[in-house]
Amino acid sequence: MSYAERRLALVDNGPLALSLLVQRLPQWVPGIEIYWYTDSGDQAVRKCLNPDSSPDVLLLDLSLREGESGVKICRSIRADDDSVWILGMTSYSLHHYANDLAEAGAQGIVSKGDPKMLALAINTVCHQRVFNPLEETTLFQPPTSAHKRIAEQRKESKRMRLSPQEERIFELLSQGYDYATIASEFGVRQSSIRTQAHRAVRKLEATTLAHALVLWVTRDEDWR
Repeated sequence: MSYAERRLALVDNGPLALSLLVQRLPQWVPGIEIYWYTDSGDQAVRKCLNPDSSPDVLLLDLSLREGESGVKICRSIRADDDSVWILGMTSYSLHHYANDLAEAGAQGIVSKGDPKMLALAINTVCHQRVFNPLEETTLFQPPTSAHKRIAEQRKESKRMRLSPQEERIFELLSQGYDYATIASEFGVRQSSIRTQAHRAVRKLEATTLAHALVLWVTRDEDWR
């Protein structure tokens, strides 16, 4: 695909900002096409994951409507897609979002109020290079690498997920309760609690119960 055919999609919940970007971006970055735009993160995920509407580049506002996090939207797309180049944009300090956005699989971050930076960032990712305006070592990866990393994390998360009852047992064990006390709370035999605890140990592929408890206590949010 030639550079002149790059399709850009926009996500911003501010009507004025969205309208301005739709009008100005083709002027700031000659050769791009505004493929579609929306104020809904959920709709953006659906469009990006649909081969018939997937853009080459997604410019994603990181402060969307209540309940929609731009970082989470980015991660939702990247978990199932290895081709869309995602740029996060924000009116806040870039430092506020940069590390979380990189971890979520984006290819760069830009200041929403800086047209020169926006144009440079879009040009950069259109040429399939990550864009990092910050000096520190925030690691933005290309889509294929980021997708592979996040897909593996999701696979690991699903493999390690415990049932609600197993989680409650581990919660009590981590607080120092013994099998007998926990069995009393559940109204079951002590042997039943022991069996469930050791089944959870196998799920976590731990070597001992103590090892499994360490893994569970230090778990990432994706485990929950």
